[in-house]
Amino acid sequence: MPLIDPALQRRRLREQLRRLRESKHLTQRAVADELEWSHSKIIRIEAGTVGISITDLRALLALYEVADAAQVDAMVSMARAAKERPWWDRYKNSAPQAFVLSIAYENAAAVIRNFEPDLVPGLLQTEEYAREVLRWTSPPDQLEERAELRLERQERLFRPDGPEMHFIVDEGVLARTVGRPGVMRRQLVQLRELADHPKITLRVIPFHLGLYRYFTTSYVIYEFAEADEDMALYLETQARHKDAIVREGRDSITEDSVAHYLENFYELEIKAPAPDAYALIEANAERIGHKTGVPAAGGPSAVSAVIPLDGVEEISASTGDLVEGVERVEE
Repeated sequence: MPLIDPALQRRRLREQLRRLRESKHLTQRAVADELEWSHSKIIRIEAGTVGISITDLRALLALYEVADAAQVDAMVSMARAAKERPWWDRYKNSAPQAFVLSIAYENAAAVIRNFEPDLVPGLLQTEEYAREVLRWTSPPDQLEERAELRLERQERLFRPDGPEMHFIVDEGVLARTVGRPGVMRRQLVQLRELADHPKITLRVIPFHLGLYRYFTTSYVIYEFAEADEDMALYLETQARHKDAIVREGRDSITEDSVAHYLENFYELEIKAPAPDAYALIEANAERIGHKTGVPAAGGPSAVSAVIPLDGVEEISASTGDLVEGVERVEE
């Protein structure tokens, strides 16, 4: 099951309360009069500007004639979860507000679709690759916390009951050497390893396909298990702007709608079959002087190398001397 996010629980709770009120054909003022509350109180509860106590929630459910014990228990649990502080709250001062909001969606999603034109997606980065990227993109006093946040996101999502994750990157992501050659080499090994992860699909758009829609735009689409929950879109390239970064709704295909970007993602999936990513990763690994050593699914391995998600290198005895020698020359 996706991790519980307090902000999403608050929103779902107030939406359910509004629908229950409307199903009884009651106005907000009528509810306030019946429960002897102020009119503004019910307005604030449904707007989400204030929380709701368990006592007040039970009073509303009784008024709306919700008799099913399971439904009552579910909404009470939702109200309790809405009061919790999310794990990423401690990072809210070290990352852009829009990015912090995207983490709430990320942790609640059942399916994550991510397109990246320039860099390895954050969820697939080794620690040393991530630190090299953050060194160029973060204030020095926030680098450590942002690196810690990136690794914690990986740890929480790469679990047996984690979301499905579909990644598409441009071949330029593989061709651009980030950090020293050894850093990039180990990153390519990790990508090759993760391409076989049961929860991950990795695709690469090759150079020979030329240009395509949104080829310069990083974006993430979040899909949720609940049938009544709209998908959400996070445009990473606009994360520093004050306008809305996460957009919801899928009823119409407009230039900035979730459906528009989802349609584009599906088009890229057709252009870049997942198995082709293996060859492109290998080709770029060879370019910087080292094959990944990870076989195509089911194939033999000439080199044994495992790069865990925390970025700590583990190299087998059969290849350690070779890699160490290459790195002494290159680094």
